[in-house]
Amino acid sequence: MVQVAGAPGQVVAPDRLDRMTDAMTHRGPDDRGTHHAPGIALGVRRLSIVDIAGGHQPCFGEDGAVAAIHNGELYNHAALREQLRAAGHRFTGRCDTEVLPHLYERDGPDFPTRLRGMWGLAVWDAARRRAVISRDRLGVKPLYYAHVGDVLVFASELRALLASGLIPAALDFEAIAVYLTLGYFPAPATPLRAARKLPPGCSLVVADGRVRVERYWSYPRPAPDPSLTIDDAAEGLLEHLDEAVRMRLMSDVPLGSMLSGGLDSTLVTALMAKHTSGPVHTFAVGFEGHPNELAAARRAAHHLGAEHHELRLPGVMGFAGFRESIGGADEPVADLSALGFQSLSAMAARTVKVALSGQGADELLGGYTKHRAARLAAAWRHIPGPAGVLPALISRHGPRPARRAAATLAAPTPAERLLAMSGRLDDPLRAALFRGPLAAIAPGAALRVITALTTTPAALGIDLRAPAPARPGGQLPAALDGDLDSDPVAATLFLDGQLALVDDMLQYFDRASMAHSLEVRVPFLDHEVVEFCATIPSRFKVTAGLRTKYVLKRAARGLVPERIIHRRKVGFLRPASGGWLRGELGARGGAGELLFAGAPRFAEFLDPGVVRALAAAHRDGAGGGRDVHLLIAVLVLEVWLESYLPSALGSGG
Repeated sequence: MVQVAGAPGQVVAPDRLDRMTDAMTHRGPDDRGTHHAPGIALGVRRLSIVDIAGGHQPCFGEDGAVAAIHNGELYNHAALREQLRAAGHRFTGRCDTEVLPHLYERDGPDFPTRLRGMWGLAVWDAARRRAVISRDRLGVKPLYYAHVGDVLVFASELRALLASGLIPAALDFEAIAVYLTLGYFPAPATPLRAARKLPPGCSLVVADGRVRVERYWSYPRPAPDPSLTIDDAAEGLLEHLDEAVRMRLMSDVPLGSMLSGGLDSTLVTALMAKHTSGPVHTFAVGFEGHPNELAAARRAAHHLGAEHHELRLPGVMGFAGFRESIGGADEPVADLSALGFQSLSAMAARTVKVALSGQGADELLGGYTKHRAARLAAAWRHIPGPAGVLPALISRHGPRPARRAAATLAAPTPAERLLAMSGRLDDPLRAALFRGPLAAIAPGAALRVITALTTTPAALGIDLRAPAPARPGGQLPAALDGDLDSDPVAATLFLDGQLALVDDMLQYFDRASMAHSLEVRVPFLDHEVVEFCATIPSRFKVTAGLRTKYVLKRAARGLVPERIIHRRKVGFLRPASGGWLRGELGARGGAGELLFAGAPRFAEFLDPGVVRALAAAHRDGAGGGRDVHLLIAVLVLEVWLESYLPSALGSGG
């Protein structure tokens, strides 16, 4: 917590800071540190990975005027330490956090640009009364904040922010409207009006009586290099990924790999094996009765000489486990994949403290069905005559199941195309479902969020309560940059990397793994890998023949068996979502008791009758599964309102 202005004083009572810090014991069960001084209070929990004995936090500069706390890993800390030592800085240990106060002393608030890794961190400069609070470039680690009165409260999890006792429970209905459309809360939005998420690549600077958000890195816009051949691209990608994997093997504790048996995780594991002397520990989980990749993971582990661990669960988690996962998720994320990742993290944590994952490859290199759809949309633009306008007609007047595909082909802007592919609500259903404070919100909140990313390269997020910019017909302005308009595949990947990747997948990856005190590292999301991928032409990612991740498949040759390279992708639990929900809606004590309840928490802003009708249609098999993702979003939100929020708010009392 930082005092923003006024004469410096105590910003929080010591017992309240302890309560906030200990709300995140799972993130760091090995050590605990606090620091109180006029105008500042810092608390940290540590998961000891490097310099286990000597890495106590906060860390200080030589004269004690600069303090730093940090959640995550800085993979280039050894090189930075040598630079700083040569400039006269003195160190007492090997912990990566120790470089932060010295780096700040040398470079000032720009110091995050020198870091390579994943982090949520804070540096306090007592002499200048300045705080710099920073989140890593890709958003692998979370960071929440709230400016309440004259105090800025910040934490790695929303539950710690709420434990301050300063955050009111008022909901942010504009953000909830976006969540119900997308299935997650895009930064800076959270479910609460008072709380924000710091966007990736940004720092909060508290100085001179003000709080400002400064961007130090922007997600790279598509910049295809016309001189690259497919072989050049594959070779360059493998070189960057190999370096990223090697850097992420930095550890004083056992580490392993989350191995699904697919291309991405198998390639990461193969590169790990290249740089380690003993067998790599690999971990896989699957659910009986649902598509899983256990056999493929077993074959991949055998090929790589790994020491393999697998967990076969009797079925998708029951409703009690689902409730527990919502509490661990910290904010609502409507993605059942989190259930499997909880079990995978729990198993891995029994053997290792650190695990590498293949997460991010699909969003960088085009691994999803929607990326094939974007390639088709690019081709459709060149169809002349009446056939070219057919999708627009179907998207407005056709049967509901056909409207999504048609709207994808007909979308005039990248933002509208992504919403057509990924949105859970169409206009008629939104009008029927929303009531009260949601009904009062102008349509288009999700579209405004996505459009802001296409029109403003350095956007710090969008104020959802601001009026939507309009053009004739009530539509949003087209993207200002032709690079996104001209290449639907590149545009979709650019948006995926800043939206669902961060606030859906990385969000549940972080919470599920850290709930078990397991650190997960993601080499594909090394910022230098991401920047190189922006230079690869999209035709090398998704080909005209609709082959996905083509350049990665070329890069993996010789390291990964051909049958793994060309295996069909198996979605982790998403294909099972409809069956899981149908069973829970009919089970005693299951989801039905919440969605069919007479007075659910969501009744303030959603029509319970519409929700019950959608749930009954899905339970009885009459809905064709088309509303399953919306129903899961409503269910997750209801459990969060019923269980998580009262508990987290109570911890601040």
